[in-house]
Amino acid sequence: MRKQPLIILLSLLTLTLSAQKDPEALQVLSDFSRKATAAPSVTIDFRLVTNDSQAGDITSMSGSAIISGDRYKLNLDDNNIWTDGINVWNYLPDANEVTITETDPDDDSFITRPSLLFTMYEEGYKIRLVEQTAKEWVIDLYPEDLASDLIRIRLKIGKAQYDLYGAEYKTKDGITVTLIADKYNITFKPAEDFFTFNLADHKDIDVIDMR
Repeated sequence: MRKQPLIILLSLLTLTLSAQKDPEALQVLSDFSRKATAAPSVTIDFRLVTNDSQAGDITSMSGSAIISGDRYKLNLDDNNIWTDGINVWNYLPDANEVTITETDPDDDSFITRPSLLFTMYEEGYKIRLVEQTAKEWVIDLYPEDLASDLIRIRLKIGKAQYDLYGAEYKTKDGITVTLIADKYNITFKPAEDFFTFNLADHKDIDVIDMR
C-alpha cells in the first residue's frame, strides 16, 4: 500500500509530460515541417488581420510571401521586402526608395528567419491538438517561458496536403494577429538571384544603405 502514492505521482507526472507534447499534434507538425523544408520554396498568398482589443481597432492587409530557408520575398500593400539571408532590401514603390540593412544572426524573429514558421514547434512550446475535422487539424502552441508576451500560437493545417490554412498569434496586451492562407504552394523553384533586389530594375531609385 505504501507504493501506491508513488505510483499515482509517477502516473500524474507522465500524463503531464505527455500533455506538453501531444503525440498526435507533434506528428502532424513534424509532417508539415518535413514537407515545407524539403520543398524548393513555399509560396503563401495571405490576408493578415490585426485585432487590438484594447484600442478597439481592427486592421487588415493582403500580401504574398515566397520562402526558401532563410531567404524570402514578401509583397505587401505598400512595400516589398527581399532577403538573401544576409542582406535585407525594403522597397517602397510609391517613393521609389529602398533601404538596405543586414540580417541580425542573433535575431530569431520571423522577419529575420521566416522559416521558423515550419520549425518553431521543435522547442520552447507546449503543443496540443485542440480540434480536428475532416478537412483540418487545429493545433495550439503555448510558450514554456511564462514571461513571454505571447499567450499562444494557433496553427490550422490541412489534412490532404499538410498545407497551412492559417496561423493566429495572441498576445498578453490584447493583440491578435491572424494570417489566413488563401493559397499555399510548395512547387515553385526560384532562380538563384530571385531573393536579391536588383537596383538596375528601378530607374532613379533612392538608396539608403545602412549596412
